[in-house]
Amino acid sequence: MFVPQLLHLVFFAFYIILLGRVIFSWVPISSRSPVLVELRSFCYRVTDPLLQPIRRLLAPYQRNSPVDFSPLVLYVMLEVARTILMRLVWFP
Repeated sequence: MFVPQLLHLVFFAFYIILLGRVIFSWVPISSRSPVLVELRSFCYRVTDPLLQPIRRLLAPYQRNSPVDFSPLVLYVMLEVARTILMRLVWFP
């Protein structure tokens, strides 16, 4: 019973961090707010390792697009992974 709850918590936390990254990419942050600057830096450090390979794959298709779809693709991939893992944990 503990493992499914932990998996849910980990994925939920990553979704929140990914959402934070998307919001920080839209909103300019003043350097006078060190807490927000550090929070933005944390969101970028955590999500960059997963977003960079997706961006490389999407680059030929997004050349002139002002919108970065990599967070959306990552969200869908994580949701698929979460669903598979939860089924494996619940029905071993």
